[in-house]
Amino acid sequence: MALVFCFTSTGNSLYTAKKIAEQIDARVIPMNCVSLEKPAGYNDEVIGFVYPVFFWSLPCLAARYISQMQIENKNAYIFAVATYGGVVSGANGLLNDLLKSKGAHLSYGINLKCVENYIPKYKLNDSEELRKKVDTEISKIASSIKSRESNKIESYTILNKLIHRFLPDGRSDRYFTVAPSCTGCMTCMKVCPAANIEMKAGKPSFLGKCEHCLACLHNCPSHAIDWKNKTQGKDRYRHFAVTLNDMISFNLEKH
Repeated sequence: MALVFCFTSTGNSLYTAKKIAEQIDARVIPMNCVSLEKPAGYNDEVIGFVYPVFFWSLPCLAARYISQMQIENKNAYIFAVATYGGVVSGANGLLNDLLKSKGAHLSYGINLKCVENYIPKYKLNDSEELRKKVDTEISKIASSIKSRESNKIESYTILNKLIHRFLPDGRSDRYFTVAPSCTGCMTCMKVCPAANIEMKAGKPSFLGKCEHCLACLHNCPSHAIDWKNKTQGKDRYRHFAVTLNDMISFNLEKH
């Protein structure tokens, strides 16, 4: 059996994971706070990881998830796809280091340039041309995985560590603001992979364990959530082929 583990906040990684899973007959499993409660052992022949790059590294929750999971088949073919929007190098190297600590290793790792959606700093660059390029690359990646190709994994370096230090920590959620346009629909709570939001008096309250994935901000139907003074009036993003219900069901899923 084949498994693809996925962390997602705007749908880029979920779309990629599902497209690859379709071609290799795999099941997609969320790397979220709910599933992290009971780390499991896996004896599958093919294991994949698809995740967005946060400040040149793995999302912290994804790193914790991988650190706790048990890979029982040391001969498994393991692959990783790191989705990103700007510039990236070496994020898969950290994943490989985590796998090596378990006696396994990453056979194939690649970066996939998708829509840049870190709107506190950058402008969205979604376009039909980019969508076609992404689909073409995903098909190539899936073909390589089916052929059990291997490649050299870029190392996780001091530069990666330095840049990752700029990722806002779990307490950065104190900088979120909620506008009066909030309807109390609880979407933000449901899409949060870290289970970092609860509703108080009909409004979201943040619990200080934020992953800075901005799923709450991007998926809010009324655009009521902002971060600092960086996102007001800016377009939000969710992958065009991923529905809000897809995001909610995936990030609430246990396995």
